[in-house]
Amino acid sequence: MRTMTMAELYAALEKLDGGAAMVETIKAEVGKLNGESKEQREAKEKAEALVKTLTEAKETLANQIAELQKPGAGEQTTEYKTLLKKFDDLSKSFETEKAARQEAEQKRIQTDIMAQTVDALTKHNAMDPKEFAKLIVGGIEVGDDGKYGFKKEDGTVGTIEDAATTWLKGKPWAVKDNQNGGSGQGSSGQNAGNDVKAQFEAALGISQATKGD
Repeated sequence: MRTMTMAELYAALEKLDGGAAMVETIKAEVGKLNGESKEQREAKEKAEALVKTLTEAKETLANQIAELQKPGAGEQTTEYKTLLKKFDDLSKSFETEKAARQEAEQKRIQTDIMAQTVDALTKHNAMDPKEFAKLIVGGIEVGDDGKYGFKKEDGTVGTIEDAATTWLKGKPWAVKDNQNGGSGQGSSGQNAGNDVKAQFEAALGISQATKGD
């Protein structure tokens, strides 16, 4: 059975008591969704509101059908059963859209967290912010207030900036040394550089056995 189009849905709802107002509500929500920016969180919230409106409309239609199914209520019972089935299919399609929007929102959040983490590490002179960020973002979550944070050892919640500084603490090899050594420091500087490189690779899980000559 094919899915009911929006035009068919509107036509069906307008036959109900208060249906015209319901149609205007749905159209308003759809209009808002079509006209809003690509802010995924807002889009998700709008989609949830639209699904809620459609669910309520479906329940209203179901109640209408229940009334028509009573003895002597009329001869449209079969027609309205078919209409309800189509409406159920439409509601399911909106649930699918809602899930897709939620998935897109999660991807947006992860991208945003990664970008902010890279930025924080860059500000603190990390040797490779993009690679180090991969080791940090797993501990960063979205709070009830929509802000990003990570749980510190003392149980409090810190910012992404705190996460970056906490991870870099005690890892001098992960921070760029912006000081230039003198002419007599060539050998020791090279050794130090090799040591930093080895620690860097160890942190990223790069095995010497997997490296080429």
